[in-house]
Formats: sequence, structure tokens, C-alpha cells
Amino acid sequence: MEREGGKPAAVVAVVTEPRFTQRYREYLEKQKLLDRQHRVEKMPDGTVALPVVGGALPEQYLQELRDRVAPGSTCKVTQLLDPVPSKKAQGCSPAQRLCLEQVHGTQWKTQILHIQPVKSYAPHVDHIVLDLECRPVL
Repeated sequence: MEREGGKPAAVVAVVTEPRFTQRYREYLEKQKLLDRQHRVEKMPDGTVALPVVGGALPEQYLQELRDRVAPGSTCKVTQLLDPVPSKKAQGCSPAQRLCLEQVHGTQWKTQILHIQPVKSYAPHVDHIVLDLECRPVL
């Protein structure tokens, strides 16, 4: 996911203390809220940011994290302005990357400019059909 100018789009993350990170991660994975396309990041103040899918995290999940998952923990929601892609996300083919970004509701049409079909392409109203042999332009 990219903003204009080729910079990655901001990602919503839950920030907590390092000692609670593993419990938070397990809960977010179980709830299918952990964003596996971005790395968990250590913040300058020593806290840890776990990226989550979607544009926001409802208060009910934050309350659950504080009260049941890790009692006595603190957490807040923030935005990672320069999120680091996970190793798995970096290894995606262009077609996989387009599918993943389409699922997350991101505009991905600018990525079409970075794909060069071997034979030809056929533009349609809201999509483009690429040859199965298309390769990314390096």
C-alpha cells in the first residue's frame, strides 16, 4: 500500500510494553486482527507497535487486551507513518501483491504501471487483464 510519491501508507497499530507483546500478538492473531503484511516495530520510547488490519481498532478489543489478555497492561492505538513490510510481504509476486492490497481496500491501480506484460494487455472499465507471463519491471 502506497501513498502518493511512492511512500507507504500509514498503518494502524496497537502500542504496548514489550513484556505484553507476545500475549497481544497471540490475541490479535486469534481475532484475525494482526496485520501480517507489516513488521512489529519497536518505538523510540521502548514500547512495541503491533500493526493491525483495517483503519481502526474498536474500543472493545482494546478493553479486552487490557482486562483479560494482559491484566495490568496499557495499550493505545497509533499510526505507523513509515511501516516496514514483513519479509513475507516483500516476497510476493505482483499478482499476489495486487490481490492482498485489493483485500485491504487500498487503491492499487498505480502498481499497474510497474508491471510489464510480455505480449499485451487489454484495459477494461475497472480492471486490466494481463497475460499470464507478465513480469515486473525492475
